[in-house]
Parts: sequence; C-alpha cells; structure tokens
Amino acid sequence: MSEEIRLKGSVLWGVIAALEPVVGPAARERIITDLRGDFGEGVHTKSIIATGWYPIAWHREILGAIVRHEGQASLRAAVRKSTRDNVSTIHRLLVRVISRDALLKQGDRVFSSFFEAQTTSTRESAKLSRVEWSGCRGFDANVWRAQAETVQELLEMAGAKIKRTRVVSGGADADDSMILELGF
Repeated sequence: MSEEIRLKGSVLWGVIAALEPVVGPAARERIITDLRGDFGEGVHTKSIIATGWYPIAWHREILGAIVRHEGQASLRAAVRKSTRDNVSTIHRLLVRVISRDALLKQGDRVFSSFFEAQTTSTRESAKLSRVEWSGCRGFDANVWRAQAETVQELLEMAGAKIKRTRVVSGGADADDSMILELGF
C-alpha cells in the first residue's frame, strides 16, 4: 500500500482559526483538547508551520473531532469559513472576476499547492461540471466532504449559482479518489 499524502500546515491552521467564530470558544476548546499525539502537541505549542507539509491523518483528526463534538453542519461551516478567510485580498478580487470555468481549470494548480495529490475538472455542458480528485491516499469521508465544500465555496465566491452537487464515485472512507458533479 502506498504512503498517505501530506498537506500544508496552512490548511490545518485555517480550519482551527475558523472554529471559534463557527462553534464558539467552549466548543473550540473541546475540539482542540481532543487532538492527540504530535498533532495535538503541534497545535498547543503552535509549532506547526503554515508552509510545512504534514500527514493527512492530522486533517482527518481535526475534521473528525469537529464532527464528533459539533456535527456535520459545523464541519461544513468551518470549512467554508476557512476557505473564505484563506483567500487573500488579491485572490478574492480575481475570484470575483474570473469565470467558473476558468476557476475550475485552475483547480489542479491550487489543490496541488495544498495537498500532494491531483484534481482535474471538466465542463460537461453549460449547466454541468465535474471535478475529479485522484491519488488522495489517506482521505476519509470527512476530508472528502471538506473538499466538496471548498470547491462549492470558491465557486460561489466567483458568483456561480450551484443548484445541486452529487458524488458520482468515490468520496468515502479509504477512497483515494472522488468525482463530484456540480449542477448550475
């Protein structure tokens, strides 16, 4: 079996920073206290570097802790807030003026700067696009949900009106790929 991929520390810090505004200080503290081992120590000592690469297991751990303590709705809200907050001012301007197709085409470049895996997107029609992730060894259902929420948030920031989403394949625990269909 292949080794699990890694992700940038900025992804972890983004989710952690979004917790308090989304779930409140008491729930944030419960979630953070739930983190164990090297990840828990890294969060408590603030030794995780935003530009460093870390095990995807740490992302599974924080997202799992959110779901255990606060549920799926809080996971969704934290990921969306993290996405909004992590798009810098200059990128926010670009997201607003770029078309959804252009944004989807840049998905691989953006995704691979945060995760050691690949994504591709295709436009099926004027009202349908697909995003496909592959090589995502170590993802679980919560990490896949986070990816779907991130894509939706970015597209909505670009002005897209998403009418429906559907996982065509993958996206479950232990799947290393997922195809997400977006209806506009």
